[in-house]
Amino acid sequence: MSTPSIPVYEALAADIKAMGVEVAFGLISDDTALFVATLDALGIRFYGTRHENTATAMAEGYAASSGKLGVAVLGRGPATANALHASAYARRGKAPVLLIFGEAAVGASMNAYGPDLKEFDAQAVLRAAGLPVFCASDPQGARQTLAAAVASAHTGTTALLLPVDVQSTRIDPQAAPPARLAAPAKPEPQAPRASAIAAAAALLGTSRKPLILAGWGAYQSGAREALIALAEHLGAALGTTLKGKDWFSGHPMNVGIVGSYSHAGGRRLIDEADCVIAFGAGLNARTTAMGSALPKGVPVIHVDADRSSIGRWFGADVALVGDARLCANALREALAPRDAKDKPFHAEPYRSWLDGFDLSKDFTPQHTARTVDPRALALALDAQ
Repeated sequence: MSTPSIPVYEALAADIKAMGVEVAFGLISDDTALFVATLDALGIRFYGTRHENTATAMAEGYAASSGKLGVAVLGRGPATANALHASAYARRGKAPVLLIFGEAAVGASMNAYGPDLKEFDAQAVLRAAGLPVFCASDPQGARQTLAAAVASAHTGTTALLLPVDVQSTRIDPQAAPPARLAAPAKPEPQAPRASAIAAAAALLGTSRKPLILAGWGAYQSGAREALIALAEHLGAALGTTLKGKDWFSGHPMNVGIVGSYSHAGGRRLIDEADCVIAFGAGLNARTTAMGSALPKGVPVIHVDADRSSIGRWFGADVALVGDARLCANALREALAPRDAKDKPFHAEPYRSWLDGFDLSKDFTPQHTARTVDPRALALALDAQ
């Protein structure tokens, strides 16, 4: 008895379900409508958006907050173009996101209805934007192509194109089984070298007003408590990159975001820091405000699990290659506890300055008869 054939889109939707995907984002198009309907029928929650860029950004945000694969399903042509900004951002941020786009039929031919109004060289454009691109142009190999695209997406945002005629082609699911690719193993946290810890500890030994700057890598390593313990040990102030916003909320030494989006309350301590320890932060132009956010001439200790990230955008005096949490713990163990007199940031007047700082007093709202100052609006929304 032969196995009933099913459309390719149904087989791909079932494979995605089997991979453990629970939600997807997107804007339904005639190029992917049946595929999306099947995802929904299989129990994958589909969140529709009003714009492709929004759907891609939501998939990236989901991946960041959950640690799971983010999936966005979009149309072809103009829909693909609409998603480019968020797609390039997600790729640059190494977000684990799979972007599934509709694609023109591989067997397209002239007809009486005129030209293809969605004609667009998606492969060339997406590759130019820096994304790996997979195209399921063969019905029999479509499931293997999906598996390869998912494997690639786990290492960074990847695009998968589904030609409309391939999607509707019927296949024998037993004759064209999905590829069984093992999920990438999460690397074990890397401990820093003892010599690097010694060099960093020697530099911190002469610092009295250190600033700990936590980025996305610190968040991924779960280093919050270790960094707070190190700050208490050293008498350091605590700040974050934009991606780490509010990570240290509630701590009395929280100076907020460091860089282009810092506030006056935090800048007082940032400007007086005599050493910066960056954990899992790229120190890019936003974080350093084009090089002006960090005090001039202050030594920088750069901690990152990825060696290539250290010193890439901003110079470092000491490099610590390793997991943020393990590095923070090793530094704390390498340094003797300090007396209160050797922790000026944790004493007056800095403590009361931060405690009494009110962000709403950091600016004068510039409302007009028809507009609202976005800074005031952001504070009002944040308070809800």
